[in-house]
Amino acid sequence: MFRKPRHGGTDVDTQREPSDMAETGLLIDMRNIVKTYNVGEPSELTVLHGIDFYAEQGEFVSIVGPSGCGKSTLMNLIGMLDRPTEGAYAFNGEPVYAKQDAELASYRSKNIGFIFQNFNLIGRIDALQNVAMPMMYAGVPKREREERAVELLERMGMGDRIHHNPNELSGGQKQRVAIARSLANDPDLLLADEPTGALDSHTGRMVMDLFHELHQDLGKAIVFITHNPDLAEETGRVVEMMDGRIAAVRAPEGARK
Repeated sequence: MFRKPRHGGTDVDTQREPSDMAETGLLIDMRNIVKTYNVGEPSELTVLHGIDFYAEQGEFVSIVGPSGCGKSTLMNLIGMLDRPTEGAYAFNGEPVYAKQDAELASYRSKNIGFIFQNFNLIGRIDALQNVAMPMMYAGVPKREREERAVELLERMGMGDRIHHNPNELSGGQKQRVAIARSLANDPDLLLADEPTGALDSHTGRMVMDLFHELHQDLGKAIVFITHNPDLAEETGRVVEMMDGRIAAVRAPEGARK
């Protein structure tokens, strides 16, 4: 299992994954995930208490719970943006925490697409360049990445906005650009953190429909983190969190077939 880092750092050289984690066939297999901040200090705070979380290949799963329950912390760990204090994580059967930071960053960019509530677009460049940027970091040639960026923006209904900067776009248009960007490197997983939270109900509905389309047409696995219980009910499985623990895992009442 993952040894507690010294001084809250990211020591990784003695990590061991359970021997069966490569055999499960799961896309995400997280076991006994603990996240503690300020380890060994008076302000020490444990946010996640032994979380076990999994997702199947191509699954659409939601994580719900009140503010402060640990959803965003778990999202950062699923997305390989942070490391836990304890626990093990295999993605597509491959140990995650055995990787050093540079290798992990490269692995993350190829395998996970992120969509955030506040879009996280770069304001000084247009939609085309925002979508192409992950491919640039992945070493895709300029012509190829621009062609793919155009294709993805057109799929999102943004073909007439490819040369608009973010400040020239509405909230819904920005989120569609962000979704297109998340698909740039054809990842196995889309990780969406409150993607409709900054949108009105009509625009949020359109964005949610896009997620259903990507799941159904492209077979993308989606982990959808939301405060909105109605949207969670549209996914294939609902994971309820409370106080840094998984309180329940259930089938939704209104899951789409």
